[in-house]
Formats: sequence, structure tokens, C-alpha cells
Amino acid sequence: MLSYLLKRVGSSLVMLVIISILIFVALRMLPGDPTTVALAQGDGVTEDAIANMRAELGLDKPVLVQYWQWVSGFISGDFGYSYFSKYAVSELIGQRLPATISLTVAALVLAIVIAVIAAVVPVLLRSKWLERIVNLCTAAGMAAPVFVIGILLVLFFANLLGWLPSGGYVSFERNPAKAIRYLVLPALTLSLAIAPQLIRYLQGSIDEVRWASFVRTARGKGIGWRRTVSGHVLPNALLPALTSLGITVGSLLGGSVVVEAVFAWPGIGQLVIDAVNKRDYAVIQTVVLLAAAVFVVVTLIVDLLYGILDPRLRVAPSRRAAAAPKPQSPELTADGLLPTEERADV
Repeated sequence: MLSYLLKRVGSSLVMLVIISILIFVALRMLPGDPTTVALAQGDGVTEDAIANMRAELGLDKPVLVQYWQWVSGFISGDFGYSYFSKYAVSELIGQRLPATISLTVAALVLAIVIAVIAAVVPVLLRSKWLERIVNLCTAAGMAAPVFVIGILLVLFFANLLGWLPSGGYVSFERNPAKAIRYLVLPALTLSLAIAPQLIRYLQGSIDEVRWASFVRTARGKGIGWRRTVSGHVLPNALLPALTSLGITVGSLLGGSVVVEAVFAWPGIGQLVIDAVNKRDYAVIQTVVLLAAAVFVVVTLIVDLLYGILDPRLRVAPSRRAAAAPKPQSPELTADGLLPTEERADV
């Protein structure tokens, strides 16, 4: 298990280094930079003004020097300063982070609840038509863009029924009840966007487990179907479906940007959109790399949990092969032939 842990941590660090290089290079390949955006509204912009601003922002240094300064600062916790607001990037992220955390956590919990109910209830009830309805809704959810789901929910719950606000944000410290009302629609939109993936993974795991030998044994002992599903099928089906959480987190982080734009949610997504429009390299680089780090860490934790929950993965392949029973060769008779029973089989 220690060897597996070290390999996964090493591969995760290498992946983060590659992602940081890709982020840095991709931003430099975009047309324009912070100087052109900042000076675009001015009249009679001269080459000297552009050169002076590039020197002030450190963009006149070699690319490798800029990359090393950014990465070394990131490792030490110094994310730099925004080129436009002049605030520290860590301060800007800290202001937006509570809103994004509340949205993503609520959406993930809702998505897990929806996925478990949608995948397990048809199996418990042995209902083919209910399973078809779930499959139809799952296919529609996977095909529909996130902003379309959000707009439909706003039209129905906010405009038509008037039950919930169509947008905005209130912190839990200020007013918990009002904060929940503003959180419901964004969290529901994001959960409906990621729940279909979880449902597909969980349905596949249940289909594999429900025909396993231990399920037939449980049924042969007289255990009821619902007790068999809840006590044998579901716990064993959740283990393979655990690996899908890493992919779900990636969809969660990407979908939160769109959801925050639709519902005017003041989170990290809105900060990224503003930074992209202004070519604010310091903000974009830090936010994207932090999101990638969260994704890598979550997938690492999921893999480690999978290894802890499945004892077979804690045994090295050589030890598993050594522990496997080996076929016994039959003993030969005195005349060098196989026994009579073995001859018949041959």
C-alpha cells in the first residue's frame, strides 16, 4: 500500500507540473495581454507607454523567468497581485471562495442523493418502466447544457411559480434562511448537470453485482429481495462507482463557472470570467492551477479509498499470484502411466 501511495503521489505531482506549463503557455499564446487591454481605452497610446507598463508588470522578462517566479511564488503561498485591481490574488480568491464552496458542496450532495435514488429504486421495485423513465431522464440530462437547465429552472420556479429568487447571493453568516433560498436553484442546476454521470456508473455497478454468486446465495438462504439489495448489492456496487467521483469533481468545477454566470453567483467562476476578459494572467493562472490541484487531490483520495476499501488492491500482484492455488499434477503409476480415472478424462 505504501508503494502504491508513493507512485500515485509522484504521478500527481508530475501531472500538476505539466498542467502548470500548459496553463502558462496557453495564456501567452492568446492574442493580447494585460497591457493592451489596460491601454485599449486610452487615446494616442504610444509604444513607450506599452513598454513601461510591461516592465512594471514584469512581462518584459524572459518567459522561463516569468514561469519560475510564478511557480516558486505559488509553492510558497504567494500568488502575486492582480494586474488591474492591485489586490493580492489570495485575497481576491478568499473573498469568492465561500460562495463557490457552498455551491459545489450542496450540488455534490444533491447529485449523490439523486443518483442513489434513481439507480436503486427501480431495482428495489423491480420496475422495468421506472427504469426506462430513469434512463430517458439520464440521457436528457447528459445532453442538455448546464445553462439550459438553469434557465428552465428559473422560468419554472422563479418566474412562473415565484417560489425562489432567480439570482443573487446571501452569505450564511448574514441570514441562513435567506441564503438557502438563494442557494437552491444554483445547487439544483449544477446537481442535475452532474447526476446523470453518477447514475450511469451506479447502474452499471448494480447490474454487475446483482447477478453475482453471493447475491444468489443470499436469495437461496431465503433473504428478501429488498434486504438483499440494501445489504449486499448496494454496498458492493458503491465501491466501483466511487471511482467516478474524480470525474464528477471535474464536471463540478467546470459547471460551476457557467452556473455562477447564469445566477449572478459571486464565486470563483465569476472571478475567472472577469480575469479572462481583462487578460489578468496572475488571477487566471492561480485559479486554474488551484482547480487542477483540487481535481488531482480528489482523484488521489478516491484511489486511496478504493485501495483501503478493497483488500485485494493492498496485496502485491506477485503475492496474489503466489497465494493462488496451483493445479496439482496427477501422480503416475508404477508403469509410468496416468491413473485409470485420469486416462478417461484425457
